[in-house]
Amino acid sequence: MHLSRRRALLLATVLTLSNGPALAGSGKVVGGGVARTIESIQNLARNLELDEGLKRLPGGPPNKQPLGFAELFDLSSLSCA
Repeated sequence: MHLSRRRALLLATVLTLSNGPALAGSGKVVGGGVARTIESIQNLARNLELDEGLKRLPGGPPNKQPLGFAELFDLSSLSCA
């Protein structure tokens, strides 16, 4: 996942504003939360791409049509041995 220039500048601005007091000497650094958010978004995107790729593979299980209510009680297909 690549950040566009505009999004990268926006992210840098947000990090600078939120970490400004820490850079000045008073406050805490909050960049870890942003990094974890970016990482989780990348993992989600990677998993979605993998899921879509697996759906496109040939040889998957056939789609079963759901039985209607009447077919649940149809005993004519049963054989007596």
